[in-house]
Amino acid sequence: MAALALQPSRSLFSGLRASPLFRWSALPLPAVTVALPTIQSLLDLFPPFLLAVPKKKVSHSRKSMRSANKGLKDKTNIVNCPGCGGAKLAHHLCPACYSSMSRAWKAEQKEIIEVEMDDSSEPVQRRP
Repeated sequence: MAALALQPSRSLFSGLRASPLFRWSALPLPAVTVALPTIQSLLDLFPPFLLAVPKKKVSHSRKSMRSANKGLKDKTNIVNCPGCGGAKLAHHLCPACYSSMSRAWKAEQKEIIEVEMDDSSEPVQRRP
């Protein structure tokens, strides 16, 4: 182990320099230095408009007055369902009619699967 530590370290490109393809690597490379600017204050880092803070606390009354017009709005698109006569949103399915149709469809599919299972040993799944 000590012998490995005493040997001069080889760079990654030392084997490539002997190759005639990489003769450009013998050229001296310019030294690269990175200089970070110093920041004297937060105002140099952030523009003043990012540090906006209210001067005084907003009272409960002013806050309530500002948010008074944010309430719920009345629905104007409520119509009667032609199937059952219940209230529903326009251009939407009636929830009562849909649940009854869904139950009917599932019952039909269950009967079809039971009949097919009686006819054959393997069930055949059909997609609606």
